Amino acid sequence: MTLPDVEQVLGDPTASFWLKNALRLALSRDPVDAANDAEVLARLLDHRACKILSEI
Repeated sequence: MTLPDVEQVLGDPTASFWLKNALRLALSRDPVDAANDAEVLARLLDHRACKILSEI
């Protein structure tokens, strides 16, 4: 799967409001800080999802 660019995500009517909002907020930050925070957030959410799925 090819990763879309920022403009494609922001212009995609099927992209969630949450994702678009997070992306807009991240674009106003230092790009390294934003990328590091996004990586931590992704890992936390992945861990939570795996935990919930393992309990099913």
